[in-house]
Order: sequence, then structure tokens, then C-alpha cells
Amino acid sequence: MRRLLLLTLTAISAQAQNISVGALAGAPFTDVVNNATVSGIQSVAKSTNVTGGGSLQVSLPMKLRIEVDALFRPYSFSLASLGASSAISAHQFRFPVLLQYRLGNQLIRPFVEGGLSFNHLSGLSTAVTSAIKSGPGQLLHQSDASVVLGAGAEAKIPGLFRLSGELRYTRDTVAAFANVSNLNQAEVLVGIHF
Repeated sequence: MRRLLLLTLTAISAQAQNISVGALAGAPFTDVVNNATVSGIQSVAKSTNVTGGGSLQVSLPMKLRIEVDALFRPYSFSLASLGASSAISAHQFRFPVLLQYRLGNQLIRPFVEGGLSFNHLSGLSTAVTSAIKSGPGQLLHQSDASVVLGAGAEAKIPGLFRLSGELRYTRDTVAAFANVSNLNQAEVLVGIHF
């Protein structure tokens, strides 16, 4: 098994046409929690309109490319019940591993992508770990995996860099917080790669 993995990685490295690094920034269309009332507890998202991080791309033959990102998104929400409220905040780190297929050979090239994202919450406020022991808003999972699909286009500035824009949809496999997590996430991302 170990030799097969080493052989596969060597073959991919030998066939890779180039490696590029870059940065991604964007804005989510959806909040990480739903604004709702469940069992008398109201959840209200406090929108964070930014997501961003680094990106590594490895171009492969047949118009394929592997992209690995490290994205960060801060967020917070509040829970209220019978006059009492709790503020919850966290940092969401996502590590998507995507296979992209680029269409055409023109200066502006559309692409489609799909893969998995490995997600982790950190910097959780104390309200999450001490105040909410059960019911809506209870922390269920700090880490999970998601399915990612996307489409976009990139423009190459010869000899300098590539600019890209894309729409990306992420479907979480488990809820981070009981009864309030939004499992469907959508965002627009803009990138630059060297």
C-alpha cells in the first residue's frame, strides 16, 4: 500500500505541468446558522461578509487541476430564550481539496470543480462550552467533512498571474450546532495565482 501511494504521488508529480500558489477572498451568500425559533429558543445570525485564505494548485494533463485551499471565516450568532441570551462566536477553518476541469484553451477559461472539504471550528466562545448543555445551539461537532461543487472562470495575464472568479456550494455532512446550523453554504470567491 505504501509503495502504491508513493508510486502514485511520483507519477502525479512527474506529470504535473506546473504548481501555483495564490490567495482567495470572497463573500458568503448564506449564514452558518438559520434565523429560527426552536423549542422557544430563537437563533439570530450575525452575518460575517468575508471569507479568505491561501490556495495551492497543481496542473495535470487533460485540462485537470488539483486545488487545495485553506480558508478562514469568522462568525457569530446569538440565542435568546425568556429574556436571557447567549452570544456564540467561532472561527471556521475549511480545507477544500478539489479536482477542477478547465474548458477550452482561450485566454478566459471556464472551469468546474468538485471535491471534499475538511472543516474545523476553533476559538469557540465560552457560552458554547459552558452555557448551552442541551437543545438548540448545543455544540455537536467541532470538525466535519463537506461536499463541495463549484464553477467559475479564470483569465491569464501572460507572464504575470491568473485571476479567477467562482461560485462555490458546500454541503456539510453534520450540523455543528443542534437545530440551528445551516448545512448548505454558498459563496462567491475571487482569486489570484502566481
